[in-house]
Amino acid sequence: MNMKEKQLTPEEIAKNRHTLRFVKSWMKLRNITQRRLAEDLNMSEPSVSKWLNGKVNMTLSQFVRIAELLNAKPEELLFDPSEKDKAKKYKEAAELAENLDPEAFEAWVAAGKAMRKRY
Repeated sequence: MNMKEKQLTPEEIAKNRHTLRFVKSWMKLRNITQRRLAEDLNMSEPSVSKWLNGKVNMTLSQFVRIAELLNAKPEELLFDPSEKDKAKKYKEAAELAENLDPEAFEAWVAAGKAMRKRY
């Protein structure tokens, strides 16, 4: 079935580009070309190009598949490959924050801000 692509607003394109801004760095690190990525995804190269340039929305399952092909965790693709450890730290912080009640969360944030000022 051939469906017409939804025209995205400039804001949606900018948001997509921001989310995907490090995917090309991961591709370079793993020596994977856009053509090879397209082949591995059973897609056309122009379709992959539209994804990477933010012109077409990508589903979460497609994003996860790209992470697999790049031998990375999906959350790692949100960071530059040289900052791979940042993804792990953010994930740990998010998991911790998720389990705190609102009062404890505010105290945790305040403590973090206080520590940042000291170092």
